[in-house]
Amino acid sequence: MALLPRLLVLPLMLFISCSFKLTGATDCGGKRIRTHLTVGKGKNVAFNTIQAAIDSIRQNNNKWVQINIHAGTYKEMINISLDKPCIILKGAGSKNTIIQYNPHQVNGDWNPTFSSSPPNVVVLGITIKNTFGVGSQAVAAAIFGDKSVFYNCRFYGFQDTLLDSNGRHYFKNCYIEGEVDFIFGSGQSYYEDCVINATGPISPPAFITAQYRDSENDTSGFIFRRGSVIGNSGNVKLGRAYGPYSRVIFYETHFSSAVTSERWNAWNFKGNE
Repeated sequence: MALLPRLLVLPLMLFISCSFKLTGATDCGGKRIRTHLTVGKGKNVAFNTIQAAIDSIRQNNNKWVQINIHAGTYKEMINISLDKPCIILKGAGSKNTIIQYNPHQVNGDWNPTFSSSPPNVVVLGITIKNTFGVGSQAVAAAIFGDKSVFYNCRFYGFQDTLLDSNGRHYFKNCYIEGEVDFIFGSGQSYYEDCVINATGPISPPAFITAQYRDSENDTSGFIFRRGSVIGNSGNVKLGRAYGPYSRVIFYETHFSSAVTSERWNAWNFKGNE
């Protein structure tokens, strides 16, 4: 029986043990992986699509299942439903394993390329793209589940690239690209050693974050530790308030010359800075 990668054991166990004590949630069997599934384009694999592998996992799964995804570009929309926790998606490296599609928001539905709703989901070495382009809110990844981990992943989009919706999320060594509010939501999230690339034009300004927090008792917020903020416009702002108590922290982070001196915009909540 395989084990989780050593580099993930500490952050993942912290997430799981804390939640287990507070809510009695499943711990997915600790660091043991019960089942391995394989996805690829060839004939000698169990599944040809990622979604088919996810769908094969039993409902209310409570043991780690690892889906190993071969190199290739998978043009599909991925949905990990709420009743499929304890899943690890492991790619062949973010330059080699790519999930892409071109959906956009329709009638209030986000329609992301990749959507994950359950707790205890780990994604390793995968690129997730929304290729819709300019003209609508087009989410690459939407993360709704608690205790979600992304390591060595890349996210590409234009407007609203990453919906960091709610729950505790950990992003490590990731690359996130977009222009308008492209990291947004009400997650309680920690971004460590990540590269944030704002690709906006000189005017109007590019906004990196739009964090939503509606009360002083809300525990949500985005923390960016180390890593760097880059861009090609010279008119990049770190964020704007999507709620009256929006909270974003950049700590020990390198800002390129693309970041403006006016780094924060209160938007519709002036006076709450």
